[in-house]
Amino acid sequence: MPDTATRGAHYPDLDGKVVVVTGALGGIGSAAMKAFAEQGATVIGMDLSAAPKESAVVPNARYLTVDIADPTQIADAVADVVAAHGAIDAWINNAGSMNRIAALDMDLASWNRTIGVNLTGVFFGAQAAARVMARNGGGSIVNLSSYAGIKARPNCIDYASAKAAVSHLTNCLALEWGPLGIRVNAVAPGYIKTPMSAWMHEDPVNYRTFVEKTPLRRMGEPAEVAQMFLHLASDVSAFVTGQTLVVDGGITRS
Repeated sequence: MPDTATRGAHYPDLDGKVVVVTGALGGIGSAAMKAFAEQGATVIGMDLSAAPKESAVVPNARYLTVDIADPTQIADAVADVVAAHGAIDAWINNAGSMNRIAALDMDLASWNRTIGVNLTGVFFGAQAAARVMARNGGGSIVNLSSYAGIKARPNCIDYASAKAAVSHLTNCLALEWGPLGIRVNAVAPGYIKTPMSAWMHEDPVNYRTFVEKTPLRRMGEPAEVAQMFLHLASDVSAFVTGQTLVVDGGITRS
């Protein structure tokens, strides 16, 4: 992997911006928190976990305990951020959860939880952020979709359905909120080395299978997804909205 993938580019316009990252303690979320902080942004992380793991803590960042599937908790957290910082310039809808359950075995509770985190939470998080951004002249929202929302996979019908919906939700919100100065885009990662995908990369046979399906012959790093968040949140993407940027090593083309 090139050093530039983790070292990244410099985005001066992000210096001093207020950025919220949901799912802030996961693999991609932690990388995103670090990446935005390195650009000089004021970073607020939201996560279901009550206390950050030491390895996930970003100096000078704030962490709020939020169940992103609960719109009331989202609204309260946004009010907290605005009271403390006065604005939200970028909202990174990164929180996600996944069940490995066959479609014939899916139960309502598992379905509702996955849809709640991966779709309902994405919408109400975006809505809460957009209400603040609309008052302040605009901003950028980046949603986390997935390769699974583009190409069919077994045993993740709830997750795959939610992620496919996130990409189209992104299109609809970009259309509706563009006149307000709010850009809405999505990032769709492929196989990334995170705790959620540990079952893939900790088993040598699974790892080899997934790598062989990927044209670049490796799994991605969380920092590579975080770099796409930076790019879409930054003014370098000022004329980009309604797009889903696929970061998958080419697997959707295999």
